[in-house]
Amino acid sequence: MKDVHELQSRRLNFILELLLEKTKEFADLNRDQPLEWSIMHMYSCSQLAKLLAIKRGLDQEIAGIAGAIHDLAIIETGIFKDHGPNGANLVRDFLKNYNKRFGDSYGFISDEEIELIVKATIHHSDKKQYSGDTFVELIKDVDSFDRYLHGKETYDFYVERTNRVLKDLNYPLL
Repeated sequence: MKDVHELQSRRLNFILELLLEKTKEFADLNRDQPLEWSIMHMYSCSQLAKLLAIKRGLDQEIAGIAGAIHDLAIIETGIFKDHGPNGANLVRDFLKNYNKRFGDSYGFISDEEIELIVKATIHHSDKKQYSGDTFVELIKDVDSFDRYLHGKETYDFYVERTNRVLKDLNYPLL
């Protein structure tokens, strides 16, 4: 019998493989941020989202998928500006294509799960606003915390969100 956690991670692990393959389609020229950064960020946000989802009582696999895919617009276009809203259809199409091609083998992602991930993608860049949507806030917090951990420029609103994560994990605040 397969481990329950293994079964719960099948979709996420395969989606991470697909996203990594997708990054190979793009050159690292004329991008707002290096493709290598996007790949590192994709993987670390996925893991951080799972960790924080456990703490906050959310679905860790869906959180991991959202953490991995939230910057798909940057990967595909190389443009940072408005990448959250611009990523909505890219994320939706990617996940629906996954369902069509691989859902039978790895497990389907429901329409409700897809729209939850799309909503988080759309709003994740708006770090200054608090929506009250726990899933959207999770991805905003994870995105901010990952920037901090990687030593990226961290503005006050990123520090505020990083401190939310540190508090959740019972670590000293910045």
